[in-house]
Order: sequence, then C-alpha cells, then structure tokens
Amino acid sequence: YFFYQAFDFITDNSLDGDYHEFGCHKCRTFRMALLEANKHFLQSKMKFYAYDSFEGLPSVNQDHQFGSKWDPGALSTSEDIFKKLILDSGFEFKNIELIKGFYNESLPKIDKNKLYSNRKASLINIDCDLYESAVPVFDHIDSLIQEGTILYIDDYFVGYKGNPKKGVSGAMKEWIK
Repeated sequence: YFFYQAFDFITDNSLDGDYHEFGCHKCRTFRMALLEANKHFLQSKMKFYAYDSFEGLPSVNQDHQFGSKWDPGALSTSEDIFKKLILDSGFEFKNIELIKGFYNESLPKIDKNKLYSNRKASLINIDCDLYESAVPVFDHIDSLIQEGTILYIDDYFVGYKGNPKKGVSGAMKEWIK
C-alpha cells in the first residue's frame, strides 16, 4: 500500500527522479517499487538502484543485543538470487543498477555525477537495520534529495526497544542535525 501511494504521489506531482534502495534482502520491496513504477508508466523513465553487500549484514563492534538476527552475514540474499527474483517476476535489467558492497566501503567510491547523470531521487528506501550501516547511507543521499523526494525508513525503531537515540533512528537524527 505504501508503494502504491508513493508512486501516486510521484506521478501526481510529476516528480522526475530515480528509485534508490539501500538494503535489498529477498528483493521484496525492490520488486514492489518496480511493479508500481510499471503500473504508473514510469519504469522506462526511471533508473532503479539496488545497494547491498549481497553477503548479509556487516560485522560491527557494537553489541546490539538483538541475538542472531543481526549477526554478521544475517539477512543475506546473494546477487545471483536477487537477479533471479527480478527476472522471475517478469522485469528486465535495462534500468536496474546493482551497487555491491558494504556502505562504508562502496558508497564513498561512487562518482555520483557519472553514475547518476546528475539525476535526483523521487523515492529512497533505507532498510539498513544497523546504525553503522545507516550512517554512510544518510551521508550519501544528500545530493540525491530534491523537493518532493520521499524517504522511506524501514527499521526506524527496530532494536533498542524503540529508543530514538540509537540504531537507524539515531543515525537519521544525527544526519538531520
């Protein structure tokens, strides 16, 4: 329902921009974005960027007290499985770009002008689970945001019993400052 409403907003406001998803485990939300873009006749006008290590979560120094759900390597969907899920859903790869790597390593290496061709984002999906993953993502998206860009923050209150000063919500609050 969220993606349906988001793409209605993008269409109704003639928001010219691309889709960026940070954290693509199981390709579920990425396929939802492709489906809604297709329904709104936007799939050929947009590029779709999938950022993921395709190796699961990184190893971090902090004790998250979440148990094995956030262990290094958890939430892993390989690049091959991700591609298969896209193709099995009837989508093509002509407007899809995969950016592989842990965010603290892969995002600083991106030549934004070259990769994005100076285009902005219409919708950014941040599904990072961990503070350590979210910080480099928030740093990266500054130049992608335009008036009307929708930020979808998954896992905003995950872990830490919803404490807004920790985890992904803590990283976002630091970014906003």
